[in-house]
Amino acid sequence: MRADLPEDILEEILNLKKERTSRADLAELESRGKEAFDSALSRLKENGCLLEDDRGLYLSETGQKKAESVARKHAVLENFLTNVLGHKPDAASEEACRLEHKISTETINKLDSFLDKTVPQNTDAEFTSHKKLTEKSPMIPLVECSEGSLLHVASIKEFGKHSRLLDMGIIPGELITLRRRLGNNAVVVKVKECEIALSPEVASSIMVERCSAP
Repeated sequence: MRADLPEDILEEILNLKKERTSRADLAELESRGKEAFDSALSRLKENGCLLEDDRGLYLSETGQKKAESVARKHAVLENFLTNVLGHKPDAASEEACRLEHKISTETINKLDSFLDKTVPQNTDAEFTSHKKLTEKSPMIPLVECSEGSLLHVASIKEFGKHSRLLDMGIIPGELITLRRRLGNNAVVVKVKECEIALSPEVASSIMVERCSAP
């Protein structure tokens, strides 16, 4: 049995937010293998995380806490993958699902603290899809782009080192325009209505996709 299946069951029951959960509600997880699924349910009942009555399955107090811990790990990882590394939301969620079962609570706490300090907790910080503008465009460093290019910020390398970019509005998902190239590979970009000069080091850390049109 996959070690992550019991945690996935708890997390799914938590996310469903139903008074009672039926096996049919967990069909996607059961599709991984009925024998493994039945074994996972049995283990969860034996360790007191999962209870069942004639109306269906529900979380015990212990199971609720465990499910909330897994869900928190998923949320923190998805936030990091989306807003710091620039992953698309669907890809970030899938990657978070794989990572949440292995990462320690201590590491999650430190990562959560890092995000509190570096990623604004508002909708402006969320990844914005510009797929139609960038479908055929590979990610390249900003420093390699030409003047006048409309660009989609895909990710920022060594984000903690360049966290001041947040204050400038240069975050994954934002559209920027490269206005001028200066000497020594420094650049001037336009973000919303502001023009900002960036050093070669910072411009090299910003990964962008060229857009075909505004």
